[in-house]
Amino acid sequence: MVEANKPIKSQRVCVIGGGPSGTAVLRSFKSAADNGAEIPEIVCFEKQSAIGGQWNYNYRVGLDEHNEPVHSGMYRYLFSNGPKECLEFADYSFKEHFGKAIPSFPPRAVLEDYIQGRIEKSNIKDWIHLNTVVHDVKFFPETNDFSVTVRKNTTNGP
Repeated sequence: MVEANKPIKSQRVCVIGGGPSGTAVLRSFKSAADNGAEIPEIVCFEKQSAIGGQWNYNYRVGLDEHNEPVHSGMYRYLFSNGPKECLEFADYSFKEHFGKAIPSFPPRAVLEDYIQGRIEKSNIKDWIHLNTVVHDVKFFPETNDFSVTVRKNTTNGP
C-alpha cells in the first residue's frame, strides 16, 4: 500500500518514441531536474534515425530499411489539419522558434522544424537512442517491474 502524499520512486523510466509526445515527457523530466528535483534514470528509444515522430518524413511504406514496419501515413507535402494554436507547446511558442507569426495551418516541414527546435532548446538529446526498436514490453506484477526488449539497428539495408 502507498502512503498518502508519499511519492513512488522509480529507478528507471523508459519512453518509447521520440516524437512530440515522447519528447514532451522527456522535457517534463528535464524541467523537474532543472528545478532541483531528483529524477530517475531516463532512456528514450526511437525507431527512426531522427527525432520528430510522425512529422519526421520518410518516403518508405510497408517495411523500413531494417525490415521493421513503417507506422506512418505521413507524406512530404502534408499540411496540419489542426491549427498551430492547438499544437503549440506551452513552454516554446511558434513565434519564439521562428521569430515571427506563422499561418495557423503550417506544412509538415514547418512543424518538424519547430519540434526539432524545442528538442534542441530542451537539451534532452542525450536521453534518446536513435535507430533502436522496441520489440517487447513485459510487466511482472510479482516484482512490479517491466522488461523492455530492444534491437539497435546498425546496418543500412535488410
